[in-house]
Amino acid sequence: MITNNFYKGIEKEFPVLYPDNKKATYSSLLNFSDESDKFRQRWYRYKEGYSTKLVKKIIKDYSVENKGVILDPFLGSGSTIIAANELGMEGIGFEVNPFSFFLSSLKLENYSEDDLEEFKQAVKELLYSAEYNLSDNEIELPSLSISEKVFHKNIESYFMFVKKRINSYTGSEKIQKLLKLGWLTSLETVSLYKKAGNGLKKRVAKRTIIDSVSVTKKILEENYDSIQEDLVNEKFEFNCKLYNDSCLNLDKYIEKNSINGVIFSPPYANAFDYTEIYKLELWFGEFVKDYTDLKKLRANSLRSHLNGFNNKNIVNKFKLPELEVLLDELKTKKLWNKNIPIMLEMYFNQLFELLLKLYDVLKLNGFCSIVIGNSSYGGVVFPTDLLLAKFAKEIGFTVDKIEVDRFIITSSQQYFETLESKKYLRESVVCLKKI
Repeated sequence: MITNNFYKGIEKEFPVLYPDNKKATYSSLLNFSDESDKFRQRWYRYKEGYSTKLVKKIIKDYSVENKGVILDPFLGSGSTIIAANELGMEGIGFEVNPFSFFLSSLKLENYSEDDLEEFKQAVKELLYSAEYNLSDNEIELPSLSISEKVFHKNIESYFMFVKKRINSYTGSEKIQKLLKLGWLTSLETVSLYKKAGNGLKKRVAKRTIIDSVSVTKKILEENYDSIQEDLVNEKFEFNCKLYNDSCLNLDKYIEKNSINGVIFSPPYANAFDYTEIYKLELWFGEFVKDYTDLKKLRANSLRSHLNGFNNKNIVNKFKLPELEVLLDELKTKKLWNKNIPIMLEMYFNQLFELLLKLYDVLKLNGFCSIVIGNSSYGGVVFPTDLLLAKFAKEIGFTVDKIEVDRFIITSSQQYFETLESKKYLRESVVCLKKI
């Protein structure tokens, strides 16, 4: 049985700051909800985002140069690159999820006054034509199994006809993509499903169900207005390179010793499948067209989930004694899925591989900051922050600090099992330096 002393033994190797420590400064900056009304961040409410204030604070704390390149291996909604660009630094981002890549690439694009005028006119014509073609029932739903249950039948034809008109737009591709983004931003709001936990949940509250064309149109108008208001930015130009590829391939794109800093938040080892959470956007946005596409996307994603599991994908390149102890203990537990130990083994192997590649591309005196959450299965806590710090130290990084920012409440069935080690169920920022 693993006792609290096991975790204490790992933690004592590193400077760990808890929220009540006077030197702790990141905890109040972690929450993305502060960004919901900010420039371009409000274009889409991204579930896993974190604050640009946190990114700026990290850069100011650790960057030894005022210029240079900041890398985000898990681009998500683009917060890291937005913050880096606002500070005058270049950005590089990798994102394997095609919807997230689409979103970030539009948020990080530069637009002109001509683009703004074209967008205004395009929105006006789009909504007008859709409103006066309600009799057009020739709509096509994606091959997703729940497609016919996604919308109330009163609005299905209207909402999908708007999409049809966007697909046939003959103006610039840049504006067509913005029209598509406004439609995708409205998608969850008008659908009969909402994001909940590890996927989607059917709406039950009548007040949350959209069954009126006029209300649907208003939702679209409001989302297009937000894009319009933020389109032209005179303060600075976005300066970044974005890749719709796995970050494990970053060495194909980036030279060694060329990056000033790395800031990222990988998916946590919580068995969440983000292709389920963003199912509507992926399928209705035509980023996934069939289940073969979905299978490929899951295979290329970080192994933090159990869907589409294939034991042939297991390649154990790295061994960490502390991780082996935890995995051996886990194998003695009764788990809700027999593949959980293998998932965790693959998850840590992929993150360890990434850390090695990040070390190579970082300049001397470069930094790497990781926003990460720990997890628990069968009453066994996996302290991801400490395990990443341990491996990073072994390959040459200096662990400057691990700042604990908030604690995680485990499921009710694991509450008493993890009571002794509950302080290790947390979200932290792991701060590394290459010196």
